[in-house]
Amino acid sequence: MGNFSDLGIQVKGNNEQQKTRCPNCVKLNKENWKDLSLSINLKENIYNCHKCGWNGKIKTDKAMTISYNKPTKDSMRSLTEQGREFLLKRGITNEVIINNKIVSTSDGNSILFPYFRKGELINYKTRGISAKSFMQSKNAEPLVYNYDRCKDAKTIVICEGEMDSLSWEVAGMEAHTSVNMGAPNVGDKNIDRKLECLNTSYDIFEEATKIYVATDEDENGRNLQKELVRRFGVDKCLLVDLKPFKDANEVLIAEGVESLKKRLKTASTPKVEGIFGVSDVRESMLDGFHNGQDRGTTTHIPLVDKAWTWRSGEVNIWTGYQNEGKSMFLNQLATLKAALDGHRFGVFSPENMPMNDFFNDIIEMYVGKSTDPYYKDNQMSISEYEEAMDFVQKHFFVIYPRKDFQLSTLFQRAKHLVKTKGINALIIDPYNTVQHKMRNGEREDLYISRFMSELKMFALDYSISVHLVAHQVTPQKDESGRYYKPDVNRVKGGGTFADKADNVMFIWRPDRGLDFSSTNVTFGSQKIKKQKLVGRPQEIENIDFEVREQRYYFNGVTPFTKVDDKRREEGI
Repeated sequence: MGNFSDLGIQVKGNNEQQKTRCPNCVKLNKENWKDLSLSINLKENIYNCHKCGWNGKIKTDKAMTISYNKPTKDSMRSLTEQGREFLLKRGITNEVIINNKIVSTSDGNSILFPYFRKGELINYKTRGISAKSFMQSKNAEPLVYNYDRCKDAKTIVICEGEMDSLSWEVAGMEAHTSVNMGAPNVGDKNIDRKLECLNTSYDIFEEATKIYVATDEDENGRNLQKELVRRFGVDKCLLVDLKPFKDANEVLIAEGVESLKKRLKTASTPKVEGIFGVSDVRESMLDGFHNGQDRGTTTHIPLVDKAWTWRSGEVNIWTGYQNEGKSMFLNQLATLKAALDGHRFGVFSPENMPMNDFFNDIIEMYVGKSTDPYYKDNQMSISEYEEAMDFVQKHFFVIYPRKDFQLSTLFQRAKHLVKTKGINALIIDPYNTVQHKMRNGEREDLYISRFMSELKMFALDYSISVHLVAHQVTPQKDESGRYYKPDVNRVKGGGTFADKADNVMFIWRPDRGLDFSSTNVTFGSQKIKKQKLVGRPQEIENIDFEVREQRYYFNGVTPFTKVDDKRREEGI
């Protein structure tokens, strides 16, 4: 895109900052479309309509584009006899070597496994011969191994290394693959980078109807197994038991091809729907006994941690009166979790549309400055804006289906985000924007009970936390003129919300009835189901909202200091 005229934007003169008519408003036949609602900046080549939200930049937005290097063949040579001998000793046949185009590095010291997509070399991984060392092509695109031969396959086996992957082909499975960086460590807070190859290759798993998960028999392997099942869905996955061996290649060397084939035939389902025994959760129970149960993880605000923490598999209600900051508070907790722990979020929030407004809100929280040139004395720089856009692009995904806003439709989009982006949480904001389908003659309380049960099932099935924003009933004032504190049983729609939720939190501006401009805020948890693991019901006071920064302060201190420090350390 070369200039503003390509978009139908009329530029008058050379003034750096201008206002002109918005061609998008004209196209949409907006009311008062003749207004000069489009702001443009000739220096930075950006445009923004304050009426319809249309905006952009006149050039490829580098914040939204990831640049990868494609490997060259300079670092490759034909497979050496030393390399071939190494593979043959590990049970990999000449036929499999040829089929997978395995070569050596130019120095001959390592075996090189090429990664192809549509016949094009996208990445490669090397494995030392004399020492167990691994390396990938620098700045190459993450991709699963053997992508081309898995494309369109209905049955796939996935493991965590190329040698194991090749072992399955020796046993007759041509549609074999592995993650490109091995299994994430159990203690890793952020596993997204190691599993980025799943995001770029999700189509082969989407098209498959059966996926054998054959990860290593160790803690990290079981951690990867759990994540793969979460992303691909229990209905597609079968778990391959490799015990007493660590991986598929060890089985091949020790017991041969028939043992691998037998293990595929006896692979087990992750669970039998609706029927459970201790055996289904035995390993996780023993892990909890030795290493502690699955506790809520920090909000990075010590005061809030006392009242509530993030825990997967739970449904959380966020309530309060309208325009008192329920969404803002939740979004700030999400931004902190994304910035400091790498969490990713699917967000259905029609009331925060247009989309630009929602993303700009997150960006302003993240940077602590305004995105709007109207506030010139506190506007972030274009480099800060683009860096923040890159952050939001990675961690926040808006769900806004055109078809309808029914819960089943939202779940479809959320499932897609679990598989392709590995989201950790789903936010539905607020309850009354969902298109509800009550059965004939169904009472509202029974419908809400069913609705909440579906949220809980989704949270458990996909191991994410679900967050539902719900308004309070019309507020009333006490004798002093203050609005009563929000109450767990006064959520609009009835007490069933609180009955079926794991946790119920509220946001309250206690002085709003007396002074509408007061920024004083109280946060509280009124119901915490698993108090030993998540927090204790209590109230947190002395919270203020700083409008210029779009951030909350707790006893005069913002938790975003940690984010600011991290960005400085990274040279941002």
